[in-house]
Amino acid sequence: MSDLDANPLSPDPAPPIVRVRTHLLWAVLVSALCFLPIGLIAVVYGLRASRALTVGEADRARRLARVARRWIIVTVVVGVLLDAALIAVFAALGAAPS
Repeated sequence: MSDLDANPLSPDPAPPIVRVRTHLLWAVLVSALCFLPIGLIAVVYGLRASRALTVGEADRARRLARVARRWIIVTVVVGVLLDAALIAVFAALGAAPS
């Protein structure tokens, strides 16, 4: 069967569904729970990845999602280090109950 015999009214095949994890939920959570200033950067990249995915730019969405994941990791590390530093300072000052 040639291309000329195909039904011209038949719809084009649907484009393949591409799954890309944008990490947007994690970005919002670490922003709220760990360290907001750096977490907002992760949220921005997660939103940009989500927007790229909706327009069909899967490669760009993957790239932006990787950047968002890196900022999520940085946010968690900074948040944990700051919490540990605050606990150490409070303990050194005697702010903890005895």
